[in-house]
Amino acid sequence: MSRPLASIAEAALEPVRTALRAAARADAAEVLRNAHQRKDELLADARRTADEMLATARADGAAEATAVVNARLAQSRRDGRRSMLTAQRDLYDELRWRCRAGAKALAESPGYEELRRHLAERALAQLGSDATVADSADGGVLASAGDRRLDLTLPTLAERALERSGAEVAELWAA
Repeated sequence: MSRPLASIAEAALEPVRTALRAAARADAAEVLRNAHQRKDELLADARRTADEMLATARADGAAEATAVVNARLAQSRRDGRRSMLTAQRDLYDELRWRCRAGAKALAESPGYEELRRHLAERALAQLGSDATVADSADGGVLASAGDRRLDLTLPTLAERALERSGAEVAELWAA
């Protein structure tokens, strides 16, 4: 009799097994659905995070590039200004040298003696009649009275004239 009982038990348990299998399949399907949904949520979060990181990286890159460009522009402006000032200084030095050389050449001109006499009179007028007046090798005179000195050499007078014409010289840079 045990066989028929086993068959009866088998048959009686079949709906339970079927229900358990169906419940297990339903649970597995639910777990799988939840896993797919969680996967989709994680992927969406990852995409959002990646998009945010990319936007931040782009903004940071643009800001850094702007800073680098601004720094390079500022350096270029400084370099250009330095070059311009160097050129101006070179031109001014050339002008100064030419003025001094031109003034020294006056000592060889026909009217130099009258100019020299005028400079000596001016020295005596400024330092007093007891001042010592000596000729300069560059033309013009040097005078002294006690501890006071007066330089009326032609190169020095040319230099002073150039300094007084500062506004006119500055117009050279504006052109």
